[in-house]
Amino acid sequence: MVSYFINSKTVLENFNSTDYQKKLSICLETNGFSFAVENEKNKLLAFADVACNYPETLSQVIEMIKKVFSDLGIEYMLMDEIELIVPANKHTWIPEHLFDQARLREYFSLTIPLDVKETVFYSFSEKLQAYSLFAYSDTIISAFKVAIPRIKVKSQHAKMLETPLLEKSRMKTNVEIYLRKDYFDVAVFDSKNFLISNTYRYSTADDVAYYALLLLKQFRLNQDAIEIYLSGKADRNIYACLERFFRKVTLYTGKKLEFATNDMYHLHLYQYSMLFR
Repeated sequence: MVSYFINSKTVLENFNSTDYQKKLSICLETNGFSFAVENEKNKLLAFADVACNYPETLSQVIEMIKKVFSDLGIEYMLMDEIELIVPANKHTWIPEHLFDQARLREYFSLTIPLDVKETVFYSFSEKLQAYSLFAYSDTIISAFKVAIPRIKVKSQHAKMLETPLLEKSRMKTNVEIYLRKDYFDVAVFDSKNFLISNTYRYSTADDVAYYALLLLKQFRLNQDAIEIYLSGKADRNIYACLERFFRKVTLYTGKKLEFATNDMYHLHLYQYSMLFR
């Protein structure tokens, strides 16, 4: 028996009767997942933040996801686009002209040692004309692809680049920080160029500020001209800490959305911004 509880949910009434093209995004979280359904006009039709009552096996997680969709009346098989976003800690970017599918593991050999059980996956970024490579458990990815055919898999780093922040960096430097449990992902954009993305482990708010400052020093960027966009599982302590070092810190919610119901206006979208890109 699959056991779960929903921390937050909102679903459009008569959801199955809508005739718009629909996109389903699923983001894996610690002990659970969140998901959103939106149409081609960027209207949010459904959202839920789901957690497990106890540590689940992989098969139970897949079963739980199917049960949640069934309970909410969401027919995921009818979606026009389905994507799975995974929190990969090992990743890199390879320019399109240098990419060779036969060398996937080799790209990691000099920088990030891979475990035997890890498989390298990749997705292409039209905006960067480069491939996002990330290491993850093949068992998990394969299980999702069997359970939900047509699902596209991306790492959180690839999703961070699907953002208007790159366009906004024409005359300044933007730093995007996405927080999750024990780790945070960061991407730096300067003068409309993507400079770097990385993952760091943290335990305190000072750790987050330290690594952000370290990246700026590495690229010799002007700290006073930096704008920090913070999203994910951010709390007041981390927000306040970053404000001590940077002039402008903004909670980032992703692209502009319309809402199908009034309940959706109460969602803390910055906590789930990975879904809305």
